[in-house]
Amino acid sequence: MKGWYGQKEQHRLASKGIKSKYQYKTSGKPKLAVGLPKYSRDRIAHLTELADGKEWIAELKIIKGDIIIDDVQISDELDVSFLNWNVGDEETDVGYIHYHPPELIPEFSSQDFVLACTVHDMRENKENYPYTLMGLVIPENGNLKTILYGIKPKDGRVKDFENKNVVESDLSNIIKEMEDSKELLKMREVNV
Repeated sequence: MKGWYGQKEQHRLASKGIKSKYQYKTSGKPKLAVGLPKYSRDRIAHLTELADGKEWIAELKIIKGDIIIDDVQISDELDVSFLNWNVGDEETDVGYIHYHPPELIPEFSSQDFVLACTVHDMRENKENYPYTLMGLVIPENGNLKTILYGIKPKDGRVKDFENKNVVESDLSNIIKEMEDSKELLKMREVNV
């Protein structure tokens, strides 16, 4: 079929002799890329240096459309970190980011998913920012690699991760199911 059937604007332009072309091609799965601004990458590098081989965790807050790293907690123990939730965080937080030193497996753990689900439930700004970000920073080949996921878990999803002491590769079936249902978006990896 030729012409602009069902597309009034293009038909209007064509009737006035104005050439217009509408072309939309796509294939594959939709992708969402969240790039970290240079100041965030610099902050990640600085925090990792300050932590001196220890794990750290911080909130990801959105202020005037910019995502910033705030409320950093450096752990005293290996594989133990706590996110500090304050009054008002439910309005500004959009997730968290944390660092795994070389001694820890360079993957998200089941507890990381529990935290992401918990933060998602607590957030009040989901109308504007429907996905909760979960970030992992790991050392790789002398650089820092940042992995970001967006999570919008369905009700009860947290039960798939609770009371388990496993890492992401052990949860591949659940992760795949979440990706297929758009509960989980794997975003572009960033090297710092």
